[in-house]
Formats: sequence, structure tokens, C-alpha cells
Amino acid sequence: MKHFISLILIAPMFLQCSVDRTIPVLSPSEEETFRAFENLEVTSAVQISHSQEPGQKLSLCLTFISKESQSPLVHVPIKLYHTSTLGQYDPANPNDESTARLNGTAITDSQGRILVQTILPGDYGRSSDNRHIHTTVKGARPEAYDIHFKQYTGRMGRNFISGSDQHFLADLKQSRDSTLLTFLTIAVKNYSRKDPVDF
Repeated sequence: MKHFISLILIAPMFLQCSVDRTIPVLSPSEEETFRAFENLEVTSAVQISHSQEPGQKLSLCLTFISKESQSPLVHVPIKLYHTSTLGQYDPANPNDESTARLNGTAITDSQGRILVQTILPGDYGRSSDNRHIHTTVKGARPEAYDIHFKQYTGRMGRNFISGSDQHFLADLKQSRDSTLLTFLTIAVKNYSRKDPVDF
């Protein structure tokens, strides 16, 4: 009986800490928005992972804006990198994670948009529910902004993200073919264009 009462008391705490992995299907309006991203110019789209890369396919429809003015960042190179589905960066330079095997760059369009096609990253290190994608915006201060995923972020991670203006929580959706998608606006701080931008 004692064990049963303990279980009843602990269960709500466990449920509160657990991650809801529910991924809804795209709505018709979201499908339309995704089609608009699919029609972006070639320079505003990047394919990070090749077709044989293990992992679940993921498309990110990202819009970059200035945090201060709320205006789009136009024709700005955005570098992205992340781990494999096994949680490994496999960097070309062991001292620089940004040289991860899975990396790429896209240039925002006139509305600050880019389309990124890749795979869902794996958990990094020994922790679980810490999947994320790094983005770098040259000319911003700071330059680094991370994308995390609501369905793969624990309570501690969500608390950290909610108190940060460099970390963003993306809500995953899925298409009819089970490709994961997300729509996210990233507000970049203190952007000042510096030409040429070199990655």
C-alpha cells in the first residue's frame, strides 16, 4: 500500500517533466506557406544532408528579422550546422564544431526567408532531449542563434530557452509523407551589414 501511495504522488511529477512528442499534421494554410518556401530562389535554399543520410527528414522554413526594428534581414548569409542522427558533429577541424559534417549556408531573400532541408539532429552528448541546430549570422552581435525542438526539449531546456534571446523553440509539424517541418522567426540582435560577408 505504501508503494502504491508513493507511486500516486510521484506520477504527476513524472508527467509534468515528460516531453510531449505529439507532432501534428500540417494544416492546409501551413501547406500553402511551405509551398511558398519551396519556391524560394536557389540561393535562399540549402540541402544540408544528402538523400542517403540516416535520420528523419526535416525542413525548416526560417525567417530572420532584426530584433530592434522587426524588419527582415535581406540578402544575409546564414550558416547552419548540426549533429548527425547519432548526435555526432564529425567536424573537419576537431577544434571547431562549426566545421561539422552536416553544415550549409543560405542567403535570405527580400523577406528574410530561407528554406533548410536536412535531417532531425540527434541528442548531443550524454543528455537526452537536447536536439538543436546552430545558426550563425555574421554582422549580428551576438552572431550565434540556436534552434531547439519543442517535442525534443525537456523542462530544464525549455526554461533555459524561455530566458534566452539566442535560443528559439520550434514546434514540429509533419507532412503527409512524414517529413518533419517547422516554421520559425528568428529575431537577430544588433545586426549591422558588413560587406563582404565571409564564411
